[in-house]
Amino acid sequence: MASYLPTRLLCQINGEFSVVRPIDVHIESFDIISYTWGDPEKEDWDSGIPGVNWTLKIAKDKFNDIKRLMITDNIRYLWADCVCINQNSEADKAIELSKMFEYYKNAEKCHILLDMPVVWDPQEIVDNLKFVDHVLSHMEGSALAAGAPGLLSEQRRQLQEWKEADWAFAIPESIVRSASIDMGVLNCYSTCVNHVRSLFRNLYFTRVWTFQEMILGKNVVMWAIDRMNIARIGELNTWMGLAVDSMDKAYKLQAWIHNSRVVNNASINAVLRVIDEDTVSLNSLRIQVRGIESARTDIINGGPYWWYENTRGVSNIFSAICLVPRNCGRKADLFRGLLGIFSGLFTPEEIETQISGDDMEKMSFNFFQQLSRKTKSAWTKLAISSRERGEWDWIPVVENYSGSATTDCFAGVVNLGRLNTKGQAKSLAMTGVKGTPKKYMKIRLFQNTETTSFNFTFRGCNCGKKLTKSMWSKEVIPTYDQPRNVIKDETGKILVQCATILGSLIDPLCDLVAYRRRLLRKLGPNWATTDPSAKPSAWEDRCVSGTFWENPPRQFFRSHNMSMNYRMVDISSCESRLWNQNTAKISCEVRVNCGCTIIAPFALIFEALTVVQGSSLGDTWAMLDPDNRIILRDGLGLVQIGDIGKTFNLMAFAGDVNAHRAHASACRSMKVDKPIVPKTAWPWGRALVREEFAHGIMAQMRDYGYIETGGSGNLLISRDHVMDRYKIIGVCIDEYIQNEKGQKQVTIR
Repeated sequence: MASYLPTRLLCQINGEFSVVRPIDVHIESFDIISYTWGDPEKEDWDSGIPGVNWTLKIAKDKFNDIKRLMITDNIRYLWADCVCINQNSEADKAIELSKMFEYYKNAEKCHILLDMPVVWDPQEIVDNLKFVDHVLSHMEGSALAAGAPGLLSEQRRQLQEWKEADWAFAIPESIVRSASIDMGVLNCYSTCVNHVRSLFRNLYFTRVWTFQEMILGKNVVMWAIDRMNIARIGELNTWMGLAVDSMDKAYKLQAWIHNSRVVNNASINAVLRVIDEDTVSLNSLRIQVRGIESARTDIINGGPYWWYENTRGVSNIFSAICLVPRNCGRKADLFRGLLGIFSGLFTPEEIETQISGDDMEKMSFNFFQQLSRKTKSAWTKLAISSRERGEWDWIPVVENYSGSATTDCFAGVVNLGRLNTKGQAKSLAMTGVKGTPKKYMKIRLFQNTETTSFNFTFRGCNCGKKLTKSMWSKEVIPTYDQPRNVIKDETGKILVQCATILGSLIDPLCDLVAYRRRLLRKLGPNWATTDPSAKPSAWEDRCVSGTFWENPPRQFFRSHNMSMNYRMVDISSCESRLWNQNTAKISCEVRVNCGCTIIAPFALIFEALTVVQGSSLGDTWAMLDPDNRIILRDGLGLVQIGDIGKTFNLMAFAGDVNAHRAHASACRSMKVDKPIVPKTAWPWGRALVREEFAHGIMAQMRDYGYIETGGSGNLLISRDHVMDRYKIIGVCIDEYIQNEKGQKQVTIR
């Protein structure tokens, strides 16, 4: 008998349904279900089920799906939130939410119900990927299947069947045929990989509540359902294993093609580019499922209060839930949807009062304050707070916004250190930063109202001014400000040019080619082409090969004299975590103190900050620790969605903040064939702060430092005098900033 039974259970006997109370009925075991509600009915409705004396909100079709599942799998008792919780009672919801851990851990089996019109057998995919592995091991990449000594006749027949099956690879058959790569291998591989990715792109994997449910559930079985059919599609563990196995086959296939050739033609390069893109998306999926598997292990071994001491496990939960932004119907559900994982964090009464409504600032503060108090560790977010409370200021103020709620609010969660009894964080910090901070660049966030999401406008500060051509001749520098649509095949070339401009202004000391390569690979833009050659392998270099932009010499690159206005109409999305449904319509206006202005998508600008040489945000955006917990290293937490309309300043503790002005002047006065050698040091020791931050004449005694977060972005701190406590004022861009006092323990208010 289950050691802990829910308050109510949905009962099914010979197709007849009722809701029963375990205190009234002897129940040996029960199952539990995880699913997405979808759109509710327009009006609450009476189910007519005995034991349910309240109206239901869930769509009738969805509730019927749950009943079909119970009949199909002969489930006697099932816990389903739509009918086992009185959704009209806030008190009942709060009580039941506080029991989620026990419900899922004591259920005999957890059923995941997916809306899927097409059903795939995971064991068939396992076998097909194993077949691909066998072929890659027993046949050279340039060999003919008919003559491969390591293949049996049955396996040759299989390859022929795959060759004739519906084509799934992203490049037309005619091009692959000219590449002399076995088409059966490619089609089998691509069909399997597409099925795996398609499953994990199901709406189920984009919701907040389902994240906790698949982590807490035991013996998790997956079902595919549509209006006509319902079918078991295997266990969650099998599909998560397939996500990892798919990546393994992508790398092996890539090596199989590479190792069998000395020289590649254009068709082979096009095939390799598709497989290379597969490795990127499959690596992201691998990290996602590994993080979930690690969380399940942490919780199974640690029990309901596993989170009290397991700091790396807690970090993994926040990283895993925001790796792919998840949605929910109400903003309170962002936090309520984690209360099963963080069992006992809030009492039912506290859930009703502290985690309710739409006030993100209140709920976020209450959540992180309670988590910190109970773990005695200072949990906070990588964000630049807009105002102070007077106490607990190390928990940033989260701006309320009218958009849809997503788990982006958990991006950049870090542990500052020990929490003392006064609610202050005791952290190790580098102190005594040398130099005086000076601002030199502004970044303003605003809502993009253009019909296209990916626009790039740049106006160099010298546009319209006179350029020295010779001793006696000058000419006006032109301004190219008329919008130009960039269509399909030109997109790669223009993206490289835009990235080069960004590198010259945001990180002027960098190797421009290496910088833009890092930036574009982290951005991962997706766009339509008319021919595979328009997006070759290593397109970040190849698209500008043979032009001035291929390897622009820094001393001759005069970005201050340039201008452009591009609308990249065929970019549909980006692989970057900084690009999602909330950020896609946000643009940034960047103003350098020399007068140069850039307007570009949020994801492009903030990725440009994260890839600067020596960035504290790290070159790797996501990785796994030895126990497969996720470690995120990106800039998603730098600013918040509620910061639209706000301005941030980039400031520097060292170097000359007027170096851009001096360089702009030299770009005008020096002849184009003369190299420009900077006479002053470029700004370094950089940090991002709010616009209202100031270091005035009254701040001469102010002491600055920074807390190292291990790649999530170091937090800039300051105090006005030696007896004061530090406060967080910004996020460091550079990992190292010159300091005099080294590392010591500080108190953060």
